[in-house]
Amino acid sequence: HPTTGVVETRLVTDPYSLSLSQNSLYSQVVDLDSDSLKPQGWNDYKRPELAKDEDHVLYESHLRDFSFSDTKGTKAYNGKYLALTEADRESVSHLQALKDAGLTTLHILPAFDIATVDENEANRVDITDTVGKLCDIKPAASVCGTENESKVIEDVLNSYDPTTGSAQALMNDLRMLDSFNWGYDPFHYTVPEGSYATDPNGSKRILEFREMVQSTHDMGLKLVMDVVYNHTNASGVNEKSVLDKIVPGYYHRLNVNTGGVETSTCCDNTATENLMMGKLMVDSLKVWAEDYKVDGFRFDLMGHQPKDVMVYALEQIRKVDPDTLFYGEGWNFGEVANDSRFDQATQINMAGTAIGTFSDRLRDAVRGGSPFDGGTDSKGKHPLRYNQGFGNAAYPNEEVIQNQETTDALLHSQDLVRLGMAGNLADFTLTDYQGNTKLGKEIDYNGAPAGYTKLPSENISYVSKHDNQTLWDNHAYKIATGTSSADRARMQTVSLSTVMLGQGIPFIHMGSELLRSKSMQRDSYDSGDWFNRVFFDGSDNNWNVGLPRQDKDGSNWKLIKTIVADTTAHPDSTDIELTKQQFLELLTIRSSSELFRLDTAQEVIDRVKFHNVGQNQEQGVIVMSIDDGVSAGDDLDANYDSVVAVLNSTAKQQVFTLKGANGFELHPVQQSSADAIVKKATFANEQFTVPPLTTAVFVQQQGDTQGTGVAVK
Repeated sequence: HPTTGVVETRLVTDPYSLSLSQNSLYSQVVDLDSDSLKPQGWNDYKRPELAKDEDHVLYESHLRDFSFSDTKGTKAYNGKYLALTEADRESVSHLQALKDAGLTTLHILPAFDIATVDENEANRVDITDTVGKLCDIKPAASVCGTENESKVIEDVLNSYDPTTGSAQALMNDLRMLDSFNWGYDPFHYTVPEGSYATDPNGSKRILEFREMVQSTHDMGLKLVMDVVYNHTNASGVNEKSVLDKIVPGYYHRLNVNTGGVETSTCCDNTATENLMMGKLMVDSLKVWAEDYKVDGFRFDLMGHQPKDVMVYALEQIRKVDPDTLFYGEGWNFGEVANDSRFDQATQINMAGTAIGTFSDRLRDAVRGGSPFDGGTDSKGKHPLRYNQGFGNAAYPNEEVIQNQETTDALLHSQDLVRLGMAGNLADFTLTDYQGNTKLGKEIDYNGAPAGYTKLPSENISYVSKHDNQTLWDNHAYKIATGTSSADRARMQTVSLSTVMLGQGIPFIHMGSELLRSKSMQRDSYDSGDWFNRVFFDGSDNNWNVGLPRQDKDGSNWKLIKTIVADTTAHPDSTDIELTKQQFLELLTIRSSSELFRLDTAQEVIDRVKFHNVGQNQEQGVIVMSIDDGVSAGDDLDANYDSVVAVLNSTAKQQVFTLKGANGFELHPVQQSSADAIVKKATFANEQFTVPPLTTAVFVQQQGDTQGTGVAVK
């Protein structure tokens, strides 16, 4: 073996395993067609279907986060597959409400067999366990000898001063022992993870995964699973290595100089450019699509895989399920960067393939700056603090330097938001903030073309996901001290509206509509339930429960302490409930009209127009019209001739005049909104009046007047 230099004789599990014993010690022979492994009615029920990819609204969840904090339902199912089978749970009731308003698709983080959670519950310690159990397993833990052994760990965490690092220190003792991990550490690609099952030893995990899928389908939702074929947890002769023990040096990508396994993805990179590794990926996807009825796949670090392999995989899975959806991370980095080894599945390369990629363009423009901002610059300032974006610039904080440079940056961000709302199309025409008419691909994003898609469905539009700070926490860095929690919550909704009212496929991080916080945690992949929990009853958003992990965010602790000392940054249940209702209304508005879900680039180019553009625009205001009049071709909306959305992210009322506009009224959903402020939005005499920190949608009744798309200037 090349890593040991000697001939090795090794017992190894089967990389094509379909069933495993506890902790993946043994592969098991199993017949996935056995009736004993199928829920009742599994063979003949009909999956939910969508007419086109753009009809998707994706809701990114993690199975443990989803149900861990539920107080209703079977307690033993908290954090398990079977939680999704219980309709009365807070989490499932919330999901059903989202579905009823227009949500189409539940996205779950990796649920295949992972390497970092011990499947033997006796060996695990969670915050619901006692200090005594922790100390029996890890006597060196910081609480051992200082806390009563009968105390529940969650109660100990609650007793800590949240402005200190005490909570993260205790969670650090739990990290290798608890049930929590995002799961981006593949062990076996085609077996459900055992820690999410009530019994990890044997085929129970197969049955319960299927019960979860069937229950999701019964709700009328599709289910997409996160998959990680770009790396494995280990290679060589390590305990949790599989592929590299069978054919050493083949399944993993090797450094061209040293011959060592590349690790640019965080772990041991696979070589999907090699025929049999690519085949393993496609064969695995077929099992999930056919035998588990998974409706689509989100590919982790897809840019580390060849474009042609991804295109082939989609072709093969659509033979199993013509309605399947593929999307992934098209980032360009590492040893494969700039197509150095093959044509990568990166953002720009995937244009025209119908495989979506996450767009960082709109994300950064709304949030302000980059996810990699942190620490201090050469002047002792904090980029996380002074880099504001469209969603949070209403109240500049004390570190924001207000000059022409920062104004231009915000105006450029506004252009990126507009382009993102137009599907991030390479050929969409936009007037930029300098007054120049440009195609999307001619607008700059950090030296790359901002617009890169050829189909609207290739634009996976988002402002937050599991990576990086939550939207609430990110905004907390940017917003001025003393800004009310009610105004902060309104900023959250305006930010989400850039995604919900834009072309492409909206992607929503679970809990964004509940102002979810991770207590400023940047990278919470292994930070446990304390920092990752979601309260679906709306009682709290998990803000300020302790300083985040020192190894990840220690350089920001001083700044974070200043921010959490501001009591206005903590929302109450009223803020959370109103944000939820506003989001449900956005879902309803989007799902009720084809105009927000255009299927071709040409339709977007013909129908979507932006106003308040060029050199004399109002910063913080986006005005978008979508035309359904005769001038735009086919009539897509039986109710409305035109829609105008006004996104006012400023702290003052905005009045925008649209010459030629007539016959508009506030959308019926917002006329009866739970938000009293949006009800004050009006249209009269060619003028749209929108209150501060508000997104208002106006509609023009079908047939009464002329549409805005061509007639209005």
